[in-house]
Amino acid sequence: MADQLADNCLPPVSVKERRVVYDGWLTLEVAVLETTVHGEPRLVRREVHDHGDGAAVLIYDSVRRTAVLVRQVRAAALLADGHGITLEAIAGIVDDGESGETTVRREAWEEAGCVVGKLEFLGRPYASPGSLTERVWLYLGELDATAPRGKGGGLAEENEEIEVVELSLSALADLADGGEALDLKTRLLVEALRRRRPELFA
Repeated sequence: MADQLADNCLPPVSVKERRVVYDGWLTLEVAVLETTVHGEPRLVRREVHDHGDGAAVLIYDSVRRTAVLVRQVRAAALLADGHGITLEAIAGIVDDGESGETTVRREAWEEAGCVVGKLEFLGRPYASPGSLTERVWLYLGELDATAPRGKGGGLAEENEEIEVVELSLSALADLADGGEALDLKTRLLVEALRRRRPELFA
């Protein structure tokens, strides 16, 4: 609980200057912060990337004990490791006027052809606050097994080519325990489901 934390003892900080250096799908700003570092006055320059909030959902079938994920090529991962293929929970950018819940329901249909039933909201943490403004709405979602399944695969107009992957929750836990097969949001969602519904992983 936040009220159990001790008071913040960090020095005050203010934004002295900020300017946009790139404005496209994302915005890149350079910010100059006025603060002190170990008692000495400093102007600290930081680059900040903004593309809005995201939302992610781990969709699971509690009867079949499976999860629905997606596999795709990510440009940043491709540049970083030369491979670029990621296995992830379904996710997307929260559009203007949308809630996180609306986003994950929309993305579940577009990416995996799934209708999500009950959603459990886990929180809205920062993704990487050192350089990103993005916060990610995180959900666990039960698959509505009574609803017809769509094709999924993403939207051509958004240049998405997505493979739907359904696997057992026990196999998903093994991937999470391996440490590197899943991205951070997916790993967090798997651990949350494992704590809340351990019987599904037996």
